[in-house]
Amino acid sequence: FQYRIVGGNSGIQYRSKVLQQGEFGPIVGGYQADFEAGKIESGNLYEERGRGILAKRGEKTVVKSGEGKKPEIEVTGSLGKSEDIQARIKNEGWNDYVIIAKGNHLRHFINGQQTIDVTDEDATHAAKSGILALQMHRGPPMTVQFKNLQLRTLP
Repeated sequence: FQYRIVGGNSGIQYRSKVLQQGEFGPIVGGYQADFEAGKIESGNLYEERGRGILAKRGEKTVVKSGEGKKPEIEVTGSLGKSEDIQARIKNEGWNDYVIIAKGNHLRHFINGQQTIDVTDEDATHAAKSGILALQMHRGPPMTVQFKNLQLRTLP
């Protein structure tokens, strides 16, 4: 898909579940590919209403079972410096975002640059299926736009 954001932060949720109906629409929990108008979080993998940040931009991680909802996260490698990845993101412009979720292996790419590489070995919490949801985050006024969403089944 492509996204454009002016102010605030947002994301697209995948392999997610509707947890309840909220005042402005469904409240969803699951994997979230982050993007923002700022300079830190675009490309992160966050689990909304779940285990929190599973990989920061530039990290290759393995997620293992922990106590309760808190996982053990092992950083196993680097995909580059966060600042270098940020330099490829068009501020207030249209950006290409690709998410590849194959089994328990999750990867995000923005404008052709891989941002995270996660292997989710937490069998209790790792989602294998679910819905897609476009997020509009609460907070200050912002503009969030999506276009050209494509979904492909991997072999």
